[in-house]
Amino acid sequence: MRAFLAIPFSPDEHKMLESLQVSLATMPALDDFRWARPGNIHITLRFLGDIEEEKAKAAAEALRRAGEGAPVFDISIDRFGVFPHLKRPNVLWAGPSETPEPLEELEASLSRHLAEAGFPAMEGPFRPHLTIARRRSRDRPPAGLEGELEIAEQRWLTPPLVCRAREAVLFRSELNPSGAIHTVLEKVTLA
Repeated sequence: MRAFLAIPFSPDEHKMLESLQVSLATMPALDDFRWARPGNIHITLRFLGDIEEEKAKAAAEALRRAGEGAPVFDISIDRFGVFPHLKRPNVLWAGPSETPEPLEELEASLSRHLAEAGFPAMEGPFRPHLTIARRRSRDRPPAGLEGELEIAEQRWLTPPLVCRAREAVLFRSELNPSGAIHTVLEKVTLA
């Protein structure tokens, strides 16, 4: 099964993110992007890829151990960016300029427990973000993207959007043509 660990958001926060997507869709440089389902938007703590049932159980246990005593916290969404870079913008994301300390601590604890369970270390640094859209084509980057993202930050992320981390979840992800279907396998409520 394809699986990942993430912080999901509430239905009200999903509505707020959908409103943000509707606003962003008015920008010409973003015409070639396909918008993520608002209900699927989350902060990925760790993508696990295709794993066996036993590994899913180990990931669930790592999540439970990491989440013990972890507090509820807010995440200020105040900037936009793209992956991998502006010359090849495949993913449009929104995220915090600074990672909240409780999120850093939760991710570090989860990484320790996953390592103990035999999962490989994450490649590169943890960069919390919400995937807002994916680019349909892979040809030339859209003209004016960088400038439009700066304008969008001023227009729609000032003041920042605030999302609350209330739980951490192990999801199974099934890909289909209309978008991924995420199923909760394990949920840990933050204190």
